[in-house]
Amino acid sequence: MVWLSFQSDSRASAEKAGRDRDPNAIARVLWTHAPMHRSPSPLARLAVEAVLATALACAGCGSNGASAARGSGDAGPASTNDAASGDGGGDDDSSSSTPPPNTPLPDGGSSTPTPPPTLNIDISQTSVSGMSSGGYMAVQFGVAFSSIVKGIGVFAGGPFDCAQGSLTTAEGECSTGSTAIDVTPLVTATNSLFSAGKIDDPKNLATARIYIFGGADDEIVNPVVVDATEAYFVSFVPSAAIQYESRHAATGHTTPTLTYGGSCDSSVSPWIGKCDYDGAGIALAQIYGTLTPASTTSTGTIATLAQSDFVANPSSHSLGDTAYVYIPASCASGETCRVHVAFHGCEMNADGSEGSAFYLHAGYNAWADTNHIVVLYPQTTTSTANPEACWDWWGYDSADYDTQSGTQMAMVRAMIGALAAGLDGGFADSGLADAGD
Repeated sequence: MVWLSFQSDSRASAEKAGRDRDPNAIARVLWTHAPMHRSPSPLARLAVEAVLATALACAGCGSNGASAARGSGDAGPASTNDAASGDGGGDDDSSSSTPPPNTPLPDGGSSTPTPPPTLNIDISQTSVSGMSSGGYMAVQFGVAFSSIVKGIGVFAGGPFDCAQGSLTTAEGECSTGSTAIDVTPLVTATNSLFSAGKIDDPKNLATARIYIFGGADDEIVNPVVVDATEAYFVSFVPSAAIQYESRHAATGHTTPTLTYGGSCDSSVSPWIGKCDYDGAGIALAQIYGTLTPASTTSTGTIATLAQSDFVANPSSHSLGDTAYVYIPASCASGETCRVHVAFHGCEMNADGSEGSAFYLHAGYNAWADTNHIVVLYPQTTTSTANPEACWDWWGYDSADYDTQSGTQMAMVRAMIGALAAGLDGGFADSGLADAGD
C-alpha cells in the first residue's frame, strides 16, 4: 500500500496553492503529495481530501494561513514516504523542484535530468492506439475510459474482452483462430461492466473516431479476429466514424511504417515493418482530423517517467520501470496539447531485445511534433506469467484487467491525469539525441 507523505512540505505546498487561488497548482499538489490514483484504499482517499481541504481552506488565508489551517484541526494523516510517493515536496515553484536521478536507457545511454516542462494538456482530447497486445490494450482502455478518449487506433488487435479471462481463448479464438467471432457476448459484457460501475458509459463511444488495421498475411492475429474489432465497434460507433484497413496486401503481423523496420510481409521481430504505409499518421488523422504535415527534423525530446510513481512494485504486475514520453517543443513551451497513448506489442518492450525501436520509430513522434500531441509510451516487462511482455488483455495479472481498476489500466490512466495536471518536477530528459521517426 502506498501511504501519504503529508509532512510540512506538502502542507506548505497546499497552503501556498490555496493562498494564490491557483487551481492548477492545487491539482499539482494533489498529484504530487496525495496520489489517490496509486491506491484505491479509503486511506488514500482520505489523504487526498485532507490535502484538498487544506488548499481550499487557505484560499481565504492571509499570511498566517498555515497556522489557521492547523488550528482548524485538519492535521491530515501522517505516514512514511516510499518510492511510489512522487517527488515529495517543496512549494509549487518549478525552479525549486529536484529532477529525478539519471535513468539508464535500453540503448546504453543515460538520462541527463533538466528542469521539466509544466504541460498544458486538454485531457478531453486524449487518444490511444496499439499494436497486437497493445491493440487489445488500446481497445480495452478506450472503452473503459471512454469519457476522456476521443479516438482509438488498433493495429492487429481484437475486440474488447475477447479473451473473457481465458488464456486458452486468447491464444486460440482471439489470435490464430480462423472462425468469425460472435461479438454479441462482448457487447453484452461491455454494457454489464458499465452497469456495475467498472467502466465508463459506452454511449460515450458514439462520438469517438476509430481506426483499425490488419495485414493480409498476419500469422499471429488472423484477419477474422480484426474483422471482429470492426463488428464490435459498429455496435457503439457510427459506421462513418470507423476506418478499417482490412487485409492490407503483403503485410504480416507488424506495425506499418513508411521506411523503418523489417520486411512488411513478415510476422517476426522487430514487429515494425517497412510497408510504405504511414500507420501512425493515418491513425492520428482518422482520430483528430486533418493534421499539419509531419516534421522532418525533430524539435521535441524524449522524457522518462518512473512507473513506480503510479503503481507500487511495477515488475510484480509485469510492468517496466520506465515509461517514455515524447514532448514536442510547442508543448514544452506551454501551448495547449493533447495526449496520445501508444501501446507497444508483445516482445516490443523497451527493456527487451527491441530496445527503443517502438518509442522512437513507430512513426508517432514526427506527427506529434507538428500537431501539439504529447505521446506517452507506457511499458511492460517480462514475468513468469507473461514471458513475452504482452499487455494484460486476458487476466494474467488481475481479474479486473478489462476495467478501470485493473492495475495496468489504472496506471496508464494515472499517468494521463498526471500529465494533464502538469506533472511539475516529474520528468527526466532521456538524453537521446534522436527523438525518433
